Amino acid sequence: MEKTVTINGMKCDGCVNIVKENFEKISGVQSASVDLEKKSASVTSDREISNDELQNSLSETKFTVA
Repeated sequence: MEKTVTINGMKCDGCVNIVKENFEKISGVQSASVDLEKKSASVTSDREISNDELQNSLSETKFTVA
């Protein structure tokens, strides 16, 4: 399954890496890609991933799932 969400608060490549790494730690996520220009992230997973799960993975960062 693939899901794309908007990410608020990203300003640099370091931000992209933080979001990517946090999303890839979620159980069931096979890969994550983050686009700074589009302010979006896509995750490929073997199960349904909710926006809440994505947001929870970013709970200790300044980023939010829109």
